[in-house]
Amino acid sequence: MSGENVEIVERAFDAFSTGGVEACLPSFSPDLVVYPFPEWPRQAVYRGHDGLREVLAEWMDNFDDFGFHVHEVREVGDRVVMLGETFGRIKGSAVPIRQPLGAVYSNFRDGRIGEGRNFLTWDEALEAAGLSE
Repeated sequence: MSGENVEIVERAFDAFSTGGVEACLPSFSPDLVVYPFPEWPRQAVYRGHDGLREVLAEWMDNFDDFGFHVHEVREVGDRVVMLGETFGRIKGSAVPIRQPLGAVYSNFRDGRIGEGRNFLTWDEALEAAGLSE
């Protein structure tokens, strides 16, 4: 099973990049639990496909030309760490921005992601996965 979970995460981000939120949903379990980054100003937990739609809409609504760039995906035991960044322009602004984003995915079953925890720094994501750089 080595590498299978990495492929699931990579497939989810590839699908999002080419087809948006709806395209990535098959990579996530219908009973998915998503934890936005700790500084998130809204609710602390989102559940299911509707929750994923909601949290992504809340995040993306702040940007024009929004996108993800994945730098690295690595397996850590039964979890997967994604290190990447979001990019775009703050809505109504011409100034481009980039925001590091780290995530730890777990509870994989039936070829899908069951849980995602997000972080605003790579160090926080690595630490949450039990790694440090």
